[in-house]
This record gives sequence, C-alpha cells and structure tokens, in this order.
Amino acid sequence: MIKKLITLFKLGRKIAKSDILKIASKFKKPPLAVTILFQILSISFEKKEQNNLIEDDGERLSRSLESMGTTFIKLGQFLATRPDIIGEELSLKLEKLQDRLPPFSIHEAKEIIKEDLGVDAFNSIIDLSEPVAAASIAQVHKAKINDNGTIKDVAIKILRPNIKKIFNEEIDAMMLFAFIIESFVKKTKRLKLVEVVFFT
Repeated sequence: MIKKLITLFKLGRKIAKSDILKIASKFKKPPLAVTILFQILSISFEKKEQNNLIEDDGERLSRSLESMGTTFIKLGQFLATRPDIIGEELSLKLEKLQDRLPPFSIHEAKEIIKEDLGVDAFNSIIDLSEPVAAASIAQVHKAKINDNGTIKDVAIKILRPNIKKIFNEEIDAMMLFAFIIESFVKKTKRLKLVEVVFFT
C-alpha cells in the first residue's frame, strides 16, 4: 500500500506540473476537489518550462502525455475513443497523441536480448542496427542472424527495460486514486474513473 501511495504521489506531481489539467479543463471541468488536490501537488520551486506558443491545445496535451511515459500515452489513447466520458472536443484533441518515446540505447537492447533469449541466441545475431522505430512499449531493430549457416534479414522487437513492472505499478496506483476519488467525491462518478483506468 505504501509503495502504491508513493507511486501515486509521483504520478500526481507529474500531472500537476504539466499542462494536462489546465488544457483538459477548457473542455470538461473537473470537480473542485480534484482541482485543489492537483494545485497542491503542483507547488514547486523549480522554474517552469515555457510552452511553445505555436502549438494548439491538442498538440500541447499530446506532448504532455507523451513526455510522461507509457502509462499516460495508453491512457490518453483509450480516452480518445471515449467521447462519452471526456466529451467530443477533448476526444478529438487526444487523437493527435502518438505512441512514441525516445529510443533506449543499443547497449541496453543487447543486454535485454542476452537476458531474455540467452547467449547462444544473442551470438547468432550478426548485426544489430540502431533503433528504426520506438514506441511506448517497445522498439524495433533491423538485424541479420545466422540460422544454421543461412544468413537471414530480420526485425527484432525489444520491450523497454522494466516496462511491465513500471506499467503495472502505475496502473495499480491510478486504480487506487480512482477508487478513493469516486468513494469520497460522489460527483466524480460521472467521470467513470475506475472504468477508465481498468480498461487502459
């Protein structure tokens, strides 16, 4: 429970210090209790990064979610399909959200292959390229492998380091938050917070 609360606090800080709540509020006003909670969490002595004034609200919202990692990208993509929960206008804005993150290093990729497939399988790879595509869950590398003397061109998809653990911990923390808010702030039931997190 303590671990979930710590994870929840970190996620809350991320949301509070981003543009997410401010932009989303233009389209669907959150309950006052939720607004106050995130205002408290947003208190910081760090200088806030200046926003790109050329971006519209949809681009800023998408960029904020992308910068916060896999869990928030998946949450945003789910919400984009649920205008019944967040409203048509905000749903359309979230359609701009792309499933992408900066790639992790080729050194990490090689270590993951060794650990997951074993040294023999790793040694059969003749040439592993830099990432050719990077999404929130995994990234793709081109490679050549030696298959019993035959050289084949392949694509290798590699999960991000610790992605299952991070995703599960963050989803568990979000589920706890959704349950607490729905239990104590009855007006939030219309937002279906538990349902949103469950189906992410």
